[in-house]
Amino acid sequence: MTSPRLYAVLDCAADPALHEHVARLEPEGAACLFEGRLHPELKAASPHVVELAPTDPLSKLWRGAGWGRSWGILISSRAGLPAVRRRLRHYTQAKLPDGTGPVLFRFWDPRVFRVWLPLVEPDDLGGWFTDIDRYIVETEDGAGSLRYGLKDGRLTVEPGPRPAAG
Repeated sequence: MTSPRLYAVLDCAADPALHEHVARLEPEGAACLFEGRLHPELKAASPHVVELAPTDPLSKLWRGAGWGRSWGILISSRAGLPAVRRRLRHYTQAKLPDGTGPVLFRFWDPRVFRVWLPLVEPDDLGGWFTDIDRYIVETEDGAGSLRYGLKDGRLTVEPGPRPAAG
């Protein structure tokens, strides 16, 4: 069995400097969550799935300056980047409660994720955990993390520490 890898869904609109890191890691270590050819300015502000290495400058930047600033969410997965990206692309659009839409669903924003995932119907949770072991999201105050998993078909939420700055 392969060891889990750490990925991020990084909101490049949160900080203009983030896209430089993403561009450096493309295409092997990063991919835009949106499909197709995008205008360069739109791509630079789009969410990207990024494989994080502990010593990479992006990982260090996020643990230091970015944690608590809603830059995105972390994901633990044994799957490769293409599989994780494919899974997450299913959730970029949603219908509104009144049935209108689709609209852009910014699940990668920790302020959205923390509120929304606990409200997902149990029958729908499995899709969120296909190819994904755990989601790690900053707490509202940025002092710690919340770790979301799936056990026996039920959502688990465990508090955790803030990642150590590097």
